[in-house]
Amino acid sequence: MTTWRPYSAPDGVALVLPYLNEQLAKRINAIVKRSRLPVRLIFRPPPTLKEILTSSRLYEDVCDEEGCRYCTDHKICNLRGTVYLIKCRGCGHRYIGESGRPLRKRLDEHRRAFERPQTYPKNSFSRHRTTVHTRDSAPEFEVIVLHRHLENTLHRKIMEAREIKRYQPEINNREELAEALQLIA
Repeated sequence: MTTWRPYSAPDGVALVLPYLNEQLAKRINAIVKRSRLPVRLIFRPPPTLKEILTSSRLYEDVCDEEGCRYCTDHKICNLRGTVYLIKCRGCGHRYIGESGRPLRKRLDEHRRAFERPQTYPKNSFSRHRTTVHTRDSAPEFEVIVLHRHLENTLHRKIMEAREIKRYQPEINNREELAEALQLIA
């Protein structure tokens, strides 16, 4: 019996697939190898019963900050693995993003860029503030979680790209839009 390794292109994007059986894995490997796609195949075993039945995400329903600016109707600030929409209350422009970290941390980064644009000159929110809200104080923004519990980075990126195509947000910069849309084009 010969051993084989999953196909791995140099600098390829990780393509994580469930491992079902060796025959199927070898067939997929051969197909991807022939296609010469810039990917690194990774076969993951299916989740165990223990992994399915247990969760270490007990903290997600709890917001310990009194008067949290993000948790208005639903407790969202501690969610991880999200695709979200931010709507500027000053002008109605939208931004689509994704994060594997607690959502509050990512939203705080956006807020800092919005409030101090000179500190983050290349950030989408800094550009939005300096081009649209030049003389105004930083307006508030509204957050809507579009997708949650997306553990896999590639899944989050694909869902982000789908939502960018759907909403066509005004705040995302061209590079972000092009990068996201390449995943689904």
